[in-house]
Amino acid sequence: MKSGNRIWAACAAIVLIWQATAFADMQWGGIVKPERDSRLRLTAGVLFEFEGKVAETQRKLYSVIGREVDQRDAESYNLDDFDLNDVFGMIGLSYDVAWRWFRLQVDTSFMMPSASTTAQRDYYLTINDDIPYNGGSYDHLMIPEGSPFSADLFGNLTELTMMFVPVGFQVGDWLTINPSLDLGVLLFGGFYEIDAGESIGVKTYQNPPEDFVIGGKADGFAGIGVPQWGVGVDMQFGRPGGVNFDLQAHYLFSNYDGSTAYFTSSSHREKNLDFDHSNIRIRGEVEFPVGRRTMIAGLQVQMIDTQGTLESKETDPAKIIENRERFDKEFGLKVHSVLATVGFAF
Repeated sequence: MKSGNRIWAACAAIVLIWQATAFADMQWGGIVKPERDSRLRLTAGVLFEFEGKVAETQRKLYSVIGREVDQRDAESYNLDDFDLNDVFGMIGLSYDVAWRWFRLQVDTSFMMPSASTTAQRDYYLTINDDIPYNGGSYDHLMIPEGSPFSADLFGNLTELTMMFVPVGFQVGDWLTINPSLDLGVLLFGGFYEIDAGESIGVKTYQNPPEDFVIGGKADGFAGIGVPQWGVGVDMQFGRPGGVNFDLQAHYLFSNYDGSTAYFTSSSHREKNLDFDHSNIRIRGEVEFPVGRRTMIAGLQVQMIDTQGTLESKETDPAKIIENRERFDKEFGLKVHSVLATVGFAF
């Protein structure tokens, strides 16, 4: 969803909430129950849709020097290439605390996808590691077509969100509604390990040429961080001292279209970055007293989608040749999960 549509959607949601609370008592700032202003949860469930891709599209250098035929050297990789497209388990923790005007929410989940498969074609990978071979070390790995290899990932998804609650609505003594304006950051990263057997040689590939060691073991870290903002609402049904139902819904997003100069110190590597990100989370929980404690249990559905392009900004043919401009790229990440939650409010 583009930024303009998102703004209209956010405004529509605010109007609907406002209409729904037309006959409610309103106060400035959120309505907080002092005995239940914090929640700590254990979360566990499945990552039912996990997709990631990086695809090279075109290289301006080849167009400038008249070698359009070499555009076919563009590489494309996604998690299917590594058999990491199955359903995987997730486990984590969630904590939130409410004040009158602000709320803080921290969610973190861990996953350990693992697969053993064979290369569907020749894989040429740039890695964050040095593979020793024959007295040298290499940060490029080639896995020949048909060769067996394994891929393991220890990943983490963490969200930090600060919510501003301008008003709260109380409908009788059975419904509380707290709309919010949300600002936060989503962090996704992990440590990976690729085992393609023993190294057996070196192959020169690409232009300018790079040396790829054939086979070997490599590990490293990869991750992204995305700022996000949007709207949310927390609705609590029930009367004090009894069983309550809490429904939270948050829609966060971000988009950027501009230079990568803010993210790199290498001016000759400056590109144009265009990305679009959305994050929808709906969480329903039941709060019920158990002795002197208030326990919570529920279910959460979350859908995170990020996609974008990375393209050369250079238009001067001489500069394109001088910089040896590399391929433009498309990228995408999709993380959809369902988690059960259990914990206590205090």
